[in-house]
This record gives sequence, structure tokens and C-alpha cells, in this order.
Amino acid sequence: MEWIGVVGIIVGLVFFVVAAMKGWNVLITSIVTAIIIALTNGMDIGAAMVGNESSYVTGLAGFVQKNLLIFMGAAILGEYIDKSGAARAIAQAIMNKVGTKSPYLVLLGIAAVGAILTYAGISMFVAMFALIPLARPLFKECNIPWHLFAAAWSLAACSFTMAMIPGVPAIAWINAANGCGVSLTAAPIMGIVGSLIAIVVSCLYIKFALKRAQAKGEGYEATGEDGVVAEEKNLPNLFVALLPLILLIVIIIVGSQLQVANIVYIAMIVAVIASMIAFNKHIASQRDVMGTGAKNSLGPALFTSAAVGVGTVAAASVGFTAIYEAIFNMPGGAYVSAAMMAAVLGGVMGSGSGAVGIISANFLAPYLATGVDPAALAKIIATSATIGGALPNSGAMFGMLAAMGLNHKNSYKHIAAISIGAGLCALVVMIIMANIGIV
Repeated sequence: MEWIGVVGIIVGLVFFVVAAMKGWNVLITSIVTAIIIALTNGMDIGAAMVGNESSYVTGLAGFVQKNLLIFMGAAILGEYIDKSGAARAIAQAIMNKVGTKSPYLVLLGIAAVGAILTYAGISMFVAMFALIPLARPLFKECNIPWHLFAAAWSLAACSFTMAMIPGVPAIAWINAANGCGVSLTAAPIMGIVGSLIAIVVSCLYIKFALKRAQAKGEGYEATGEDGVVAEEKNLPNLFVALLPLILLIVIIIVGSQLQVANIVYIAMIVAVIASMIAFNKHIASQRDVMGTGAKNSLGPALFTSAAVGVGTVAAASVGFTAIYEAIFNMPGGAYVSAAMMAAVLGGVMGSGSGAVGIISANFLAPYLATGVDPAALAKIIATSATIGGALPNSGAMFGMLAAMGLNHKNSYKHIAAISIGAGLCALVVMIIMANIGIV
């Protein structure tokens, strides 16, 4: 009775999504979801939850084992960038060049700052919290509606720096590249072309959204956040502020070309050590910065791992076998099928990186056996999963909008237009390129 299993998976994942949207703890709801899937698919509950193979615990633990140090390194580096004032120094340098005469250039300047930080592997939340205090006075001075911050931020952190651009140390791309046995700079032409398309389409949308808001007479509305004044401190100069990020990116790109094993770990360590030295006089306590960064990494790592745990149970069920076979055999070829699989999993799990973790652990072999280019497959899977992960049920979406002081009603349209709309434009071209052998 495969259909009962399919229904069980759908019910379980709907429960998981609804519970996440209502703010329930992800660990608790992930366990309940895994049990629902196991029961409706006739699986042994003990084996499904704590067995040695294809269980909730092995899926969760396997993802933690592979990615905890990456999460931790990025969080510690982000804490240094934030607490030292480096993020503010970078932002001020760019905004000084952009000026405040053109609201459109201000929006693009904000996007550029966020893109630099997230391209270097800084958590989108860390980068966002560093950027909001700078953006508010600029938006106020230029009379830009605050909801357009979501548009600028989506281009910065929820678009090409999540998987497309070559060498980015993002979790989704790292897992896809490792799963397909390719380097972090694999599929460079696809990645660059996809990034350019996503950027151009996003810039056009931002211009359209700004003009539409101005035509409606919308402007900046003061909130309680405007009374919060950023702490004045001696900021590092621009070169010092950028140095750890430059080292991180250069080491990843060069190391990937030289096929150095575990290059992302080496790059993270070097960047953190460089931050410790370069920012020493700009932070109050090395111990506190490292401790806070390490602590901040645990929640995202564990919550993403919990989603992978659910996916591991689902992947081992008879119901998902039917779903997988339908997607695998759909028209369009292996690349289209893989993109659909990644997008579906990213959407139902509300996590692009979680979806890639599930695919890497369970579904890559049949696609690779079709003779597709591993680099192209990795790029398509990572990009598609992050597009699916930008649906409104994403837990990260709720957290970001809450931190911005916005909501789905007034701002999600901007995120959807850029993260999903522009992302799909790029993905379609990337799939065409993969099919004609331009990788």
C-alpha cells in the first residue's frame, strides 16, 4: 500500500512545516514527524528512530559530523567581523562611494555589502544584524520604504551567494560538491553566468519595486528601532576589515584548483586566526568572541541536522520510493529531474542545505550513474534546493523578517521575486548550459 506511505509522508511534512511556522521547537517537531512517517509506512519505530542505518539519529548525527566545524568556523568568523566593527567599516566604505543622492544606488550598495559578507561564508543572520543599524539612517535620509530592505537583502544573502558563485563556502554548495566528488570551484562558467543572470534580474526588480513604491507615495516610516544608536567605536580600516574575508576566499579558490583536501576547513582556520590578530585591538575579549560564535553555531547546525534526520527516515520509506521514482522518471532528463527533486525537498523541509544533505546521502548515485557531469549536477542541485528553501514556510524566513521588523504580507513578495524568481531564471539557463556541455 504505497499510497498510504505517500499520504503519511505528506501529512508528516505538512505537520512539520505548520509547526515550524507556529514557532514550535524544530527538534521536537522533527521527531514527531519522523514517527508519523515511520508509522504510516509500516516501519519499525525503534529502527527508524535510533537504528544503525537510515534512521533519524544516524541522519542527524551524520550531518552534524560532516558540517559542525563549518558552521562553527563561519559563526566565529562572523562574530569577529561583527564585534570588531569590520562589517560597519566595509559598509561605510561602500556607502561613502555610493552616496545618498540616489535611493536605487543606496539599495544596491546595501546589497553589495551583504554579498561580500555572505560570499565569505558569514551567516546571513550575523551579516544582517551588522547591516541593519547602518541601513536604517540611510533609508531614512533617502526616504526609502523600509520594506525594500528585504529586496536588497535577498539579493545580498538569499540569491547567488547561496550556491551559484564559484568558491562560496555555503553549506548547501559544500554538501553538493562533496557528494558529487568535485571541488568548490567546480562548474565555474555555469556559476558565473547564473550569478550574473540572478544579479541583473534582481537589480531590475529592485528598480521596479522602488519606482512602484515611490509612485504610491510610500516613504520611510520611523519606528522604535530608529532610537537605537549604534555604539561608536574605533573601526578597523578597510584593508584590515577585508583581510580575513580575502584570505578565506583566495585560499578556497586556489586550494580547490590545486585539489587540496578539506580546503574549506583550512581556509576557515586561517581566516579566524587572521581575525584574532587583525581585530585584537578592536574587541574587548577574544575569549568572549570565540565562545559566543561557537555557541551561536549550535542552533543552526542542530536544527538543519534535525531536518536531515526527518529526510533520512522519509528516504528509507516505501512511500518516498514511489515519489522518487516518479520524479526520477519525469520528462526532461536527469538535470531537470535532479532540480525538481532538490526544489521539492527544499520546499517541504524549509531548508536548502537540509535538502542537499538528504540528497547527498541518499539519491546522488542513480543520477551520477546516468552519465551526467558531476560538477553540473552539484551546481544544479545546490541552486535548486536553495530556491525551494526560500518558500514562505522556511524557518529562516520567519527569523529574518522578524529581525528586520517586517512580515510576510509587506515584504515576502520581494524575497520571492529575487530568491525564487531571479533564481529560477538563472537555474533554467544553467540547466540548458549543462545539457549542451558548457560547465
